[in-house]
Amino acid sequence: MPKLTGRVTAHGEPAASAVVEVHNSNGDVVDQVQVDAEGRYTYNLSEGSWVLNVWDAHGHRGRSEVTLGADDATSDVELSEPEGGH
Repeated sequence: MPKLTGRVTAHGEPAASAVVEVHNSNGDVVDQVQVDAEGRYTYNLSEGSWVLNVWDAHGHRGRSEVTLGADDATSDVELSEPEGGH
């Protein structure tokens, strides 16, 4: 089973309060984790297409689409400012 890892940042710094939510190809939520203090997350997922929706406590948002094969993959996400700023 391939491993998906990555780092979530906001303004180039680790987004320590961020949550990463994984959706399968049908759009169903599969799991949700909070990143560590360095903004890192890890999932063990089956091969296929996945969507990561990411957010933090400050309203920053991010998204990544990933297709996993047999090998491990990395998907880093830079969060964007919320509409209207802080």
